[in-house]
Amino acid sequence: MKIDLGTYELDCNFDPREQFNNDEEKLPIESIGFIYNCVFKQQKAFEYSVESIRKIYPESKIYVVSDGGLDYTYMEDENIKVSMEEDTVSNLKFINGDNFLDPDYQKIIKKGMSATIRRIEAGIKYCNNPEWICVTEPDVLIRDKISYPKNGKLLGSRINYAWVSEKALDQFMGLNDLISIVEGSIPVLRWGAVPIIFHTQTFLKALKVYKENFNVMDKFSEKHYAPGTFDLFIGLIFALIGEPEVYNTDITECLRNPSWKTSSHPIVHQYRVHYEKSDHY
Repeated sequence: MKIDLGTYELDCNFDPREQFNNDEEKLPIESIGFIYNCVFKQQKAFEYSVESIRKIYPESKIYVVSDGGLDYTYMEDENIKVSMEEDTVSNLKFINGDNFLDPDYQKIIKKGMSATIRRIEAGIKYCNNPEWICVTEPDVLIRDKISYPKNGKLLGSRINYAWVSEKALDQFMGLNDLISIVEGSIPVLRWGAVPIIFHTQTFLKALKVYKENFNVMDKFSEKHYAPGTFDLFIGLIFALIGEPEVYNTDITECLRNPSWKTSSHPIVHQYRVHYEKSDHY
């Protein structure tokens, strides 16, 4: 199949521009661990988010990284572990599509990418290698048991798209040029997995390929200004083994769905009732 995107052309056996690429058949997720990759000062929101998980998955383990934020070790118990780490996010707000090649900003981006991988690996280990992992944030609520489309190994909203502007598309095609060196890989043109839910063993398989090709994949930072944001980064890693992000019908977002309160979606993103102005980086 030939995919035309402005001055670019892709040759692949599916349409990566499609948002709703999920099978209708869904299966329940029972074995799942949760990773908060980047908690800052959202104390009330974080506590509420954790409480929502424990109501639905009381036996699941939860791995928490305080990214230069508050000391959340008071929440530790037999199923929660907190890692106090340095801030890897604050400086990202100064980086954009025009200045990301600055050597100092390159160091910041690469440092964040490395931290994300390390934290997810540590979280998988702490959670005892469950069948599924959910990388989540304090503004995410789990309201019911989660399911997955039968064809999905990486689940997300696919709400964002690369062709939003010419500059954005140029940067994404740069990422896809790097990915394409791996035999069996696929292009990424859509993403938006918050929370990101993935099949653990498939992720570890993809991560192995990423590490084997690290000298090339480390150049993600030279092609795009924010490749390390986990909702994009994990999708790039899965693409290396031909696994696309698959649309997750379980997710809704407060800022996009005015009826989110009465909807039946098990997962709610952008729930910020308990956020305060000082909670942000």
